[in-house]
Amino acid sequence: METCGIVSEFNPFHRGHRELIRQIREEFSEAVGIVAVMSASFTQRGEPALYDISHRVRTALDEGVDLIIEIPVSFVLNSAESFAQAGIGLLQASGVVRNLAYGSEDSDFPELIKDLAFFLSDEPAEFKVLLDQNIRRGMGFAAARQAAVSMCMANENAGRVLANSNSILAVEYEKAIIRSGKELATHPLPLYQKSRFSASKIRDLAADAVSGRPEDNKANLLRLLHPYMTPSSLAELVSAYQEQEAVVFLHHFAPLLHSQPIWRDRELLATIQGMQNGLADRFVNHLGKLDSKLSAENFSDWLESIATRAFPLSRVRRALLSAMLNISQEDTQNSKVEFLRILGFSKRGQTLLGYMKETASLPVITRSADWQKIDSESGLLQKDLCFTAGNLWKSRLKKACNLEETRQTVRI
Repeated sequence: METCGIVSEFNPFHRGHRELIRQIREEFSEAVGIVAVMSASFTQRGEPALYDISHRVRTALDEGVDLIIEIPVSFVLNSAESFAQAGIGLLQASGVVRNLAYGSEDSDFPELIKDLAFFLSDEPAEFKVLLDQNIRRGMGFAAARQAAVSMCMANENAGRVLANSNSILAVEYEKAIIRSGKELATHPLPLYQKSRFSASKIRDLAADAVSGRPEDNKANLLRLLHPYMTPSSLAELVSAYQEQEAVVFLHHFAPLLHSQPIWRDRELLATIQGMQNGLADRFVNHLGKLDSKLSAENFSDWLESIATRAFPLSRVRRALLSAMLNISQEDTQNSKVEFLRILGFSKRGQTLLGYMKETASLPVITRSADWQKIDSESGLLQKDLCFTAGNLWKSRLKKACNLEETRQTVRI
């Protein structure tokens, strides 16, 4: 069976995701096995999942994905480089994935994406000097890197590629493959109406939909999200909402800033992943300015007041959640994924899973007893963080939930 992997979040699954899967089957065949590695309770943008993992997994399986593997949260809430390395590492460790497909704003320039990846996989001294000079001049990291890359590669288009969010991840995927020393054929695909089918736009609409009278919320979700989500994904979201397993937003975690002691301990906060180089101080210094009402708008404004060119808002959000989960920089630095936690599979995915159990280079986790295969300190930490993240996410719901440790693999 030919196989193709994707690195995903599906938060939520929208019509652009459906088009990506259609393109993969057109590129290979209807019989291709599609394996997705996916963030679970929190995402790389530093946002909580809009609705429960199992609902997101079920949607992806209904829409044509065959097998879904979790990306551990410590990598999700780190840099794009860390997120990509973990995703690629999981696909390679499965032993069954031979191709990678990704959407990119610059899919017409696949060789430039690869050239950028080769350049950044072993950054020359000249680039590092230019990058440092640009940052000292007051440029944010992203702009400083774009300018340094364009100059060193003598190609302005190279810098422009690094201005596009999906292309940045594409470069990181290619870079991770190069650094791994293992083969994985890549297939850049065009994004489908990116400006329209944006997950962040859909989440904003979902927030609007549930901001009025409770009796109107279901109808509002259907009305506002129908143009952007597929029928099955919208039905799953509405089902999750009716079961009180949606919708969760970042401001729902704001009360923890008053209840967790870490937010008043500068030294401890500075040890958290992403809080280095003064970001911990900014959080502590701004804590007194946090509006006591903790509304969505007030909390968003507060986070934006912490962000700077040196600390982009996405990093601020990831650092916030890393602190709430007590993810230490020392514990996660230079770590690699330690297991393959299976979140769900289809009938075709079950066949792939059977192969995986014979070919995988990491323990495959499909049931509670499988966790006994994890015995390394870093592996146990990754496992505990997966559970802690799931339970933290569930704590923001309006109903009592089973512990994340009891989650069952989704099968369709």
